[in-house]
Amino acid sequence: MIISRMVRNNLYKKHPLHEIIESCNKCIFINKPPCIYRIYEKFLPREVKTLVISESPPPGPKKSYIYNLNYTDRLRRVLAKAFNTTQNKVINLLLENNIFWTTAIKCRPPTFKHLEVMRRNCLEILRIEINILKPRKIIALGKRVAWKSVDQLNIKGVKVVKEYHPLHIVRFRREKLPLLKKIILDP
Repeated sequence: MIISRMVRNNLYKKHPLHEIIESCNKCIFINKPPCIYRIYEKFLPREVKTLVISESPPPGPKKSYIYNLNYTDRLRRVLAKAFNTTQNKVINLLLENNIFWTTAIKCRPPTFKHLEVMRRNCLEILRIEINILKPRKIIALGKRVAWKSVDQLNIKGVKVVKEYHPLHIVRFRREKLPLLKKIILDP
C-alpha cells in the first residue's frame, strides 16, 4: 500500500510547507488540518504532476477533511463516485497518478464569512507551495476561493484548469460528474 510505505519513510521529518503553515498566525482558525494529518509528509508524491487546489477545509468544528482517513468525508465520497472506486482508495489513486490535493485556504475557518480574509492571507503560502512542488498542471476547483487565488497568483508556465468544486458539481451540475474523473486524472 502506497500510503503506509510513505508514512514509514517520512514519519519524523517535517516538510517545509508543514512548518510554514504551522508557524502562520495571520487568521482566526479552528485548526490546521494539513499539519494535523501531516499531508506533506504522508501523502505527497515524489513528483507532483498535477496539483489540485480546492477551496478550504470544511468550516466549523468538523472532523471531515480529504486526508482524514479515519472519518467519512463528503469530498472523498464524491471523488470515489467520480473515480468509480471506494472512499478508501481515493487517496491511493491520487498518489498513483502523482496528484496532490491541497486547499487554497490551509486552516479550518470558523465560518464561511472568514473565507475571503483567509484566502488573501494564504496566497503567499499557496505561491510557495506551487514553487516547491513544481506541478506540470494545476486544477483549481471552486469559483469562490480556488479560482480567485489562482488568478491572483498569475501563474506562468503551468497548465491551469478551472472547474467547479466537486461538491458543487454533485449538487447543481450532476451532468459534469463523469467529466470530473477526466479533468483530475488526465495528465
